Order: sequence, then C-alpha cells, then structure tokens
Amino acid sequence: MLSGKVIKSTGSWYTVAAPDNQRYECRLKGKFRMKGIRTTNPIAVGDEVDFVPEEGKDDSGVIVNIHERSNYII
Repeated sequence: MLSGKVIKSTGSWYTVAAPDNQRYECRLKGKFRMKGIRTTNPIAVGDEVDFVPEEGKDDSGVIVNIHERSNYII
C-alpha cells in the first residue's frame, strides 16, 4: 500500500502523486459508497489517500483509505 496526494479529479478517476513524484490514475474502492458518505464525491483535490497499485499496470491503482482532512472550504 502506498500513500499520496490527490492532484486531479476527473469523474470517477483520481490522479494521485506518490512521495517519489510518480503519478497513478486511481479509482475509488466501492466500500466508501457503502459507508454512508453522502457526498457525491467523497474525495477532493488535496486529500491524502492510501492506495494499492493494480498488478500488471504500472500507473493505476485503487484508493482504499481517505485520510481525515485538516481543512476545507464549504
């Protein structure tokens, strides 16, 4: 599992920058929709996330955890 920051959000795909500056195109694991998160898009640009790279694909992954935000704009 790797951690990174969301730098771009396009529909259901998110570009995540890992600490080594490698970028991954990630999608959101379905469990977040089941957790009762009511927003249509639970991830915003700037969020810190944990993701698992997909096997056989160099630059894609699945977001498995969203870190708590330290600040936000309503």
